[in-house]
Amino acid sequence: MFQTVSIGPDKEMKLLDFDYKTSSILELDELLGNSSDDIVRFIDAKNSLRQFWNKLETNCVAGCCGIDAFAFWPEDIAIAVEELGRKDLLEQLEQLRNRVVATNEQVVYYHRFNYLFAKQSFLELLDYLLTEVKK
Repeated sequence: MFQTVSIGPDKEMKLLDFDYKTSSILELDELLGNSSDDIVRFIDAKNSLRQFWNKLETNCVAGCCGIDAFAFWPEDIAIAVEELGRKDLLEQLEQLRNRVVATNEQVVYYHRFNYLFAKQSFLELLDYLLTEVKK
């Protein structure tokens, strides 16, 4: 059985399953240091990708609900992008995507989402987000 992510009123993205026991995991953590550090708070304020995730995290919090905490409908993405630098956000999403593509691991744990993805599913989600952000 597949878990899904809602990407519209009647649209879902299927998240592929994987074997936890035999798959190596790529761990992606965007934190640069202790979140209580003044320097990190300053960096966060200028980080378009971090702000983008914060604006989409409206259904719950990732620490509780994982990927289900995020609203990925096109209108939610459009609202989040309005206040951010689109160019910087696109660059950061592309960098994240390129990092995943360059690895041999077939499972991705993205700390910000508190979720383990099959690599293919994570790339599909990033491709969808890139397409929506470019609109």
